[in-house]
Amino acid sequence: MKNKMSIAGKKAWKNNPNIGSEAIHSGDFGESFITYLLSKKGVNVVRARNIGFDLFAIDSRGKIFQKNKIIGISVKARISKTYKKFVPTIPIGSKQIKNSMKAWKTDAWIGIVVGNKDGSLRAFVFPFKNLKYLSNGKDAVAVSKLDNPARQRRASGSVIKLFPIK
Repeated sequence: MKNKMSIAGKKAWKNNPNIGSEAIHSGDFGESFITYLLSKKGVNVVRARNIGFDLFAIDSRGKIFQKNKIIGISVKARISKTYKKFVPTIPIGSKQIKNSMKAWKTDAWIGIVVGNKDGSLRAFVFPFKNLKYLSNGKDAVAVSKLDNPARQRRASGSVIKLFPIK
């Protein structure tokens, strides 16, 4: 069977041929990890392979998302390496997400997977509309603000930490 690369993966590879497969694999891992964590909470999730959304979800219990409403999720993964300089922000791509929201007539959420230098992982989801509370005024999430209780209060407590669970 021929190995297929997503449209976003092909574009990333073409624009930066030195990106390596690591970035593409970490993106795929992030999508799979968020899918797994949401599924464990009873949310039905499918991979989208759409520009703007990586996943679509329906929460029939209304535990995380609005009950029985289709939600588009854009997943971003940042896996830190000890030999690489850690970048404290994760680019979002708001224009593509807004276009997908219009096309699919649905709300958007952001899923973030952060891999730390010690090998641990953290995973979060939050509504796209609350990006302004978690960024530095740019189209990016500031990783340090995801765990910040003051920022979470400003974002109406909407940052949901999926992993690790204490």
